[in-house]
Amino acid sequence: MSFEINKLTCAILSAILLYLLSLFVGELLYHKSDVSKVKLSYAIVENTNEANESIVEKQEIINLPDEDKIKDMLQNARLDEGEKFVKKNCSSCHDFNMPIKNKIGPSLATILNRKIGSLSDYKYSKALSKMDDKWNLLNLYLFLEKPKVWAIGTKMSYRGISKKENLLNTIKYLENISNKNEN
Repeated sequence: MSFEINKLTCAILSAILLYLLSLFVGELLYHKSDVSKVKLSYAIVENTNEANESIVEKQEIINLPDEDKIKDMLQNARLDEGEKFVKKNCSSCHDFNMPIKNKIGPSLATILNRKIGSLSDYKYSKALSKMDDKWNLLNLYLFLEKPKVWAIGTKMSYRGISKKENLLNTIKYLENISNKNEN
């Protein structure tokens, strides 16, 4: 009886091994390397005049939205969906209530129009602490879309919000909570 179970187990494991080996060989033989894709990156420029010129150049090249376009897109964003998304994806690391309390990440209770990397009781990465700019709608959009690309060296491990609807809903929620907490 035991010999039959051993043969059956060996046959199943051999089939799995053969399947995995065929996947590996198939990937080696038919893998397409997509060299034609161009990766975009954002430079961190310390001089604000250079930064503005750099952003304008990049907007012309890759059609990044400007602050007015983001405001227009936010008209259709849903505050309730933004709140749901933030509670599910952001609240484990960030606090959104007053008084300001930092968690793993800095408090986002008053993020809009706050100087980037400016909370005195939070240790920011060098990438963010060296920036001389504010969290406006455009900077929030670019950072939340691809944090590691916009601020190379950021401590934030989140890969970004790829779905535009979720991105805009989140920004609308952050704008709302900032305005509410400022008053």
